Amino acid sequence: MAQLIAHAEIPVKDIDKAKAFYEQLFGWEFRPFGNGYLLFNNHKGITIGLKKVDEIQSGNTTIFHINIKEIEKYLDKAKELGGKEVRAKTIIPAMGYYALVGDLDGNTIGLFQTN
Repeated sequence: MAQLIAHAEIPVKDIDKAKAFYEQLFGWEFRPFGNGYLLFNNHKGITIGLKKVDEIQSGNTTIFHINIKEIEKYLDKAKELGGKEVRAKTIIPAMGYYALVGDLDGNTIGLFQTN
């Protein structure tokens, strides 16, 4: 049986700003899930948690990739929302493209677009 990613947790310093960033960027709707924690659940086996922390080691977090249709659109939107482009759209031969964006706390999030 293949093992699939079921949950990703993103450390954030300002949970309200992070919630707005991810909701506006990907359309994820977060709900309270305990003290200092918000949860998005697509009810198809994937959840994303925002965990309130005091400090983040920028660049030392897990990178997960979101499957999207138009990388440029998301790169532009991330920058409009206060994030940054970490890596421009880059080809992955025979598969598609990827890019990396930085969120408001310096976490790196991957974007993946199939051919």
